[in-house]
Amino acid sequence: MHQTDTSDDQTSACAGKTPLRIIISRGANASSFTVRPLMAGLAAGTCMLVIGGYLAAAGYLMLREDITDTARLNHATQTRLYEERIANLRARVDEVTSRSLVAEHKYETQIKALKERQGEIDARHSRVADVLARAAESGLTIATSDPLPVAKPRPALTLDGTLPESTEAAGGTMIPIDAPVSMLGLRGSMGGAAKKADRRASATPSTPPANTEPTGASAALRADAIIMSRIDSALDVMNRQSETALDLIAVAAERRIARIERVTRSLGLDLDVDGEGIGGPFVPITSVSFDARLARAEKAVAKLSTLRDGAKALPFASPLAGTLSFSSTYGPRLDPFLRSPAMHTGLDFRAPTGTPVHATAAGTVVSAGRKGGYGLMVEIDHGDGVSTRFGHLSRILANAGDTVEIGDVIGKVGSTGRSTGSHLHYETRLPSGTVDPEMFLNAGEKLAGIL
Repeated sequence: MHQTDTSDDQTSACAGKTPLRIIISRGANASSFTVRPLMAGLAAGTCMLVIGGYLAAAGYLMLREDITDTARLNHATQTRLYEERIANLRARVDEVTSRSLVAEHKYETQIKALKERQGEIDARHSRVADVLARAAESGLTIATSDPLPVAKPRPALTLDGTLPESTEAAGGTMIPIDAPVSMLGLRGSMGGAAKKADRRASATPSTPPANTEPTGASAALRADAIIMSRIDSALDVMNRQSETALDLIAVAAERRIARIERVTRSLGLDLDVDGEGIGGPFVPITSVSFDARLARAEKAVAKLSTLRDGAKALPFASPLAGTLSFSSTYGPRLDPFLRSPAMHTGLDFRAPTGTPVHATAAGTVVSAGRKGGYGLMVEIDHGDGVSTRFGHLSRILANAGDTVEIGDVIGKVGSTGRSTGSHLHYETRLPSGTVDPEMFLNAGEKLAGIL
């Protein structure tokens, strides 16, 4: 046993490592143990590992707090940025939505205004069409191919103080009103002028607004603006057509009224249906409303219709068809039987026996039979004290009380009564007495295009 210990000590000594001997004493008791270097190294290494692990764990815990705070801060920052971006996007969406609502409201407002204007223009066109229809019934012809002059020039007076004759209504060659509604493009139809305006609007589009919206929205808004502009231009053209038509009707009707009144007054007749004095200072017209134009046209057409009806009741037509030939005129002459001066109260028309005699105006037959020197005679009352007589007839084809129209055959030429041969004695009478029938025949020629 002793030898073994000696060999171990020798082996350790030979290895160059001195073992660590630890003695622990407690009072009388003592204990010792030897720690080999290898075990001591292992123990020291274990302690170092434990201390290193503890330090590492402590450092990790300390660093973990910093890392967590940094991560939490980064997350909060990203969340805030994301929320700000979401808020900006929502604000943008709200702005776009608000603009869209405003644009939609504006568009609806414009559509409503256009509909109201369209309805107003349709109503105006209906009233204009009614005036055109009544003007056509009055035989009024107007020219709409030429523009209305800015001011209606007053014709210069002739030497005798009368106005010169006019063969045109307004603006050029007269064109009958066959289809007034289609002619003016009424009830929504677009005439040539409106199509020209539409072409001009499409050729010269308005300047687009600033590009504050996406490209598609801006293009849509520009397209809507162009469409609205075209519609507005078409409505403007239709409105101008209505106003121009009313002006043309009024001017044409007033010219015909002046012509009828001038001719009838030269015969000593007054067909003025107003019967009121007018006057006042001259004030040039700068702008006239549609209602004023309409009132003027309606008044002129109504007065023209009344004057035409009154003029048609006057004996302006010829009692015989064909070319007229007078054997004796109205006025003083030598009596064919007594050969002394006498008053001839009518016209003598050369015509063979049996030639049809026509009523020169509408009226009522008040006498049909033999009457003194007239022989067989027919007298027609045309109203307002105007009457005509047809004498020396060979045959009477009307009875007293008959209503006749202009051109009706009332008898045939003959030589009855105080007559030297076959002819027609024709008289025109007013309340004041007989007048020259030739004046009425000449007046009828002047008013032939109107009546």
